[in-house]
Amino acid sequence: MANEPVNQIASGVNNLADSVGKMSQVSVDMVTNVMNTSIDVFKTVNKISVDIAGNAINALNQALQGISSAIAPKK
Repeated sequence: MANEPVNQIASGVNNLADSVGKMSQVSVDMVTNVMNTSIDVFKTVNKISVDIAGNAINALNQALQGISSAIAPKK
């Protein structure tokens, strides 16, 4: 009976330590997920930007070819 309060205190400390550990792990997981999502968004936006720039250059090139063929003397 004398050890019962000590056991309850030890059990409470263990439960508190477990809870703090779980909360810390959840925080680390959330930061990791945010970082991974941010990287995925950046990669997607970067690819779209490169694709748009490439399409714009191709369109400009085709327009210049059309203009030069219209200006060039016909044989």
